Amino acid sequence: MKKIFTNDKFFLAMVLCAVLGELIFLGFQVFVHPEYVISYLSLLIRIGCVAVLYSSYRKHSKNVMKGMMGALLMAQLLTSLSYLSSGDAVGRALVYVVLNAALFVVHFIINSDHHSSPALIRVNQVLFLLMAILNTVTEVVDISRIGSFTAAIPLIADIFGFIGMMAAVVCVESRLDAYRIEREAKGYVAK
Repeated sequence: MKKIFTNDKFFLAMVLCAVLGELIFLGFQVFVHPEYVISYLSLLIRIGCVAVLYSSYRKHSKNVMKGMMGALLMAQLLTSLSYLSSGDAVGRALVYVVLNAALFVVHFIINSDHHSSPALIRVNQVLFLLMAILNTVTEVVDISRIGSFTAAIPLIADIFGFIGMMAAVVCVESRLDAYRIEREAKGYVAK
């Protein structure tokens, strides 16, 4: 999995999935439910975080990257916490909260040290896969209940957007850890 998450083309593809997928989802939601437009602000912030994350990666601004990952993960955690108040599928919402919280905590553990953390990067990748599976299954169940192709479009877009958003974080974490491994192989000792 390391080669996938450290591949720049894969990272770009995930960023495009995140931004385009979530903008399509957001557009449909605002059109269908304009009365809830303020509740979609969190999604707009997450989309912005992904765009800035990619831009900072291209500019090699590690501090901005780390900050954007933290902001994106916090926004994602807050969104998952809001699912707990929706009333339906509290068990599933709780799993989202636990997985998002774990990804958030692992992010800070990884970035609190200048040493490589291959084991934690692996945990990161597994958490991403679990979240992607949970989100995809949830959306597919919702799509099967709708019965309308037009109404399914935003949910399909959200599947790709969510996967892209979470994969973008794991790509950056994996790439930064690969840099640390290369640096350590050259004899660099972190203080």
